[in-house]
Amino acid sequence: MFIACLLLTTTACTTAPPPVADSLQMPKKPLLKTQHYQVSYSTAHNSPKVKSVQLPAHKVKRNQTVKIVADNTSVTDILFSQITDALKAINLNVVTQGKSDYTLSVHQLELNFVEDTKYQIDTPKTPLSTFEKISLLYPTQQCATINADVSMRLTHRASGDVVWFGKSAIDSASFHREPLVYSYQQEQIISNELEIASFIHQQNTEQARRARASQEVSIPPYKVMSKMSSLTKLQGPCNRTEISALTPMMQFYLSSILIDKIKVQ
Repeated sequence: MFIACLLLTTTACTTAPPPVADSLQMPKKPLLKTQHYQVSYSTAHNSPKVKSVQLPAHKVKRNQTVKIVADNTSVTDILFSQITDALKAINLNVVTQGKSDYTLSVHQLELNFVEDTKYQIDTPKTPLSTFEKISLLYPTQQCATINADVSMRLTHRASGDVVWFGKSAIDSASFHREPLVYSYQQEQIISNELEIASFIHQQNTEQARRARASQEVSIPPYKVMSKMSSLTKLQGPCNRTEISALTPMMQFYLSSILIDKIKVQ
């Protein structure tokens, strides 16, 4: 009887499974914040260069007629209409057929890409916690720049005398005076999520769970860091396509300046 009991006890001890710890789960992630910001960039602006000379040989009078000649330049229908309106605004009548008192010749209508304009970051009126960092990462912006030139001449038709001539020029950065506006964001991210997942995977193997039954382990805490995004432009022309879209308005602006210089009595 004693030997039988001893055998039963020994068998029970040898077949009982070893203790195993529960599987570890990924810890709950902390609440991550994302903050949105805006920053602007500006550059120095130049006034349009304007030269206007009116000769005293013939006095230009109200309601006299003017014919616009633009055979040697690429004046669009829209610009032609705008020049017509500008002449009417100084009380000159535009004719397209027959004789006229004067001829307004558009001699130069040029657009040329020049050296890029550098825009400097503006210090915000309200301090930004991220400004120092963003100003180091993106201190300037380079933007395509077009220089526009327009020249005209007013000729007395009967005598062939030049009554007035003018020339004006401006660059696209000086024409479009609004600053460039960019947005960016600073977001919090977890930098060691992969390491924690790898740690938990290793600790959930059968061998590791047996070891953890007698020795508790701690899951590493999440490490949170801030990440700055790149800039996204919200406002203002900068690339060649955007700058080129300004040219019709630039030509109209320069043409209007010149025509306004004609003295009409």
